[in-house]
Amino acid sequence: MDEQPYVFREDGAFVYRFESVSTERLVQKVVLITETNQANTFNLALLDQLENDELSDTSVIDNDDLITVLATVFRIAADFLNRVIGSSLVFRGSDARRDRLYRIALSRELVRLNQVYEVYDFNGEQFIVFEPNQLYYGFLIRKRT
Repeated sequence: MDEQPYVFREDGAFVYRFESVSTERLVQKVVLITETNQANTFNLALLDQLENDELSDTSVIDNDDLITVLATVFRIAADFLNRVIGSSLVFRGSDARRDRLYRIALSRELVRLNQVYEVYDFNGEQFIVFEPNQLYYGFLIRKRT
């Protein structure tokens, strides 16, 4: 993505933080990367830190900066994949709308992504090579070797 990301920081092992900024409010965002039960495979979750300090992947906070937030998450994913050699990141939206958003973003950037990364979709049974405009249940990205 060519869009300028927000500045982010790592706050502990695989916890990244940044601020989504609009004229109306400032929202704390957290990207949490956790191990899965599959070797070298990690889950990536984009979360909002709510006023009570709870983390939510279902809150809807329209700060009108979606492209900047996605660019930031992509940069965080790239940082992680560059540092944790041989790893994969899996992710999905917390609802169909967010899954669609991720699918559109991946489709838009697919030519560039494929130069450095392998991108896969989960069809409910297995991961298959990502194809734009298809309905899937999750995504996997890893650096090409």
